[in-house]
Amino acid sequence: MSAKIPPEQIPSCYHCGDPCEEPIVEEGKSFCCQGCRQVYALLQENGLCTYYDFDKNPGIKARGKFLHERFAYLDDETVIAKLAQFRSEQLIHIHFSLPQMHCASCIYLLENLHRINPGVIRSRADFQKKQVFISFNPQQVTLREVVELLAFIGYEPQISLKDVSAAKSPDINRRKLFHLGVAGFSFANIMMLSFPEYFSGGYITEHGLKEVFAWVIFGLSLPVLFYASASIFESAWKGLRQKDINIDVPIALAIVITFGRSYYEIFTGSGAGYLDSGTGIIFFMLVGRWFQGKTHDALSFDRDYQSYFPLGVTVIRNNREENIPATRLEVGERIIVRNGEMIPSDAILLEGNAMVDYSFVSGENIPVACNVGDLLYAGGRQVGGAIQLKVSKEVSQSYITQLWNNDVFTKDQEKLTSFIHPWSRYFTIALFTVAISAAIYWWLHEPAMIWPVVTSVLIVACPCSLLLSATFTFGNMLRHFGRQKMYLKNEKVVEALAAVDTIVFDKTGTITLSDRHQVIYAGQVLTETDKRMVRSLAGQSAHTLSRFLFQSLHANETDTIPVLSQYQE
Repeated sequence: MSAKIPPEQIPSCYHCGDPCEEPIVEEGKSFCCQGCRQVYALLQENGLCTYYDFDKNPGIKARGKFLHERFAYLDDETVIAKLAQFRSEQLIHIHFSLPQMHCASCIYLLENLHRINPGVIRSRADFQKKQVFISFNPQQVTLREVVELLAFIGYEPQISLKDVSAAKSPDINRRKLFHLGVAGFSFANIMMLSFPEYFSGGYITEHGLKEVFAWVIFGLSLPVLFYASASIFESAWKGLRQKDINIDVPIALAIVITFGRSYYEIFTGSGAGYLDSGTGIIFFMLVGRWFQGKTHDALSFDRDYQSYFPLGVTVIRNNREENIPATRLEVGERIIVRNGEMIPSDAILLEGNAMVDYSFVSGENIPVACNVGDLLYAGGRQVGGAIQLKVSKEVSQSYITQLWNNDVFTKDQEKLTSFIHPWSRYFTIALFTVAISAAIYWWLHEPAMIWPVVTSVLIVACPCSLLLSATFTFGNMLRHFGRQKMYLKNEKVVEALAAVDTIVFDKTGTITLSDRHQVIYAGQVLTETDKRMVRSLAGQSAHTLSRFLFQSLHANETDTIPVLSQYQE
């Protein structure tokens, strides 16, 4: 049904929040268009209406069904081959950029795509990069259908086929920069306008200037309170909704008390307030978080692939073997992958018996037998003898990033919680205890002092210095570790390292330096045939000592490593 409604009574769309001038009402809920109604019906049908519990009107204005040929190009095998990061008969890995992602509801919906379409095996949202990683079964759902599903619920992906393998630099978070700029501008001007109050000892003799300064300061503080500090209040509110008191809760409380008391003093004319301190607290906390974010960007895995994953590869050039960084691989080059080594890029098998372990990619640890001419995917690990491959695609840094973000690295991440957040619970309890004790004391002795004393306690005891120190310390530690070529995935590991009391080195292959050994042979003299056989056997392995033995026997040779028909290590 639809009906005209007066402007003052126009309801908001239950899905996207837009005004419903001609609302479509279903089950007592108003929708602005058929698209939003269809998305709601889809979510309700699949038991995903929890999506609306995280935020009010979290949806994006939906477009509903699309023209049949809108995404027809995604049925082209060439296009699928370019977009797919891993592909087999029953599994395809792919990732999309979704600029529409904006809240927790988006993450919830995107990570539950499998409940809407069973062909989707798994989906993981990366909120910071506005990306979603999807694994699906091509026998149950096509790439085109996955994209149509995303577009239907309001998250049409940005697809570019011009340079699908090139790493993209992360987008600048303009929202954080705007917050920082507003806070910095207001803080600087409020400090300047507060100088007369400081230097005059609180007694400005010029008639009307004190009031003018106070109201200008009041106006400058409003954008800081209601805009620049939004991230702090959002974090505190999320913690309270989850029944958890994080470090932002007492900070948000201190901000509210500081600004509340300052506004009270300005309105009543009893003082100048503490808006210089309040805006300063917010500004310096935003600076600390911006600094930590810049540290992460400087050490970004996408931007410095060689630093985080120093993967070298053996290539055959001019009938000789050369070791080069994987990022210098070019399409068409011949490479050698030995037992235990990872395939650095998508490549075609030329020689050898490939038994590829794709557990790092798909989770399946059963090696896959491949024949000459088959396409092998980056991230697979050879578990047999040495094989020769022809590179068919440049090294995809974004795909290696997905491997870096594999669950095997993140399953215990929730255990690495900073000491600051658990400690903030006790800090908040102690803070309220002191404030209540002070209120009781002054209520018994001088009730007029209750308000200034309690607010002073809450303002002075703001734990912003603790949060700032942790933010700057962790960010600086990551930078120093990076200079020493030690790369940590996140700052939480810094605290975990402090608890380490024992370091165990496993095997020799990891830390053995091959250039500090020499080969000494005792026994029956080996013939050239014997040496060639030993060299062939040693050349199949990636172990440090095997590589050194191979190189010592290979010193005066120009031929490449021979391929064995059967090899196990």
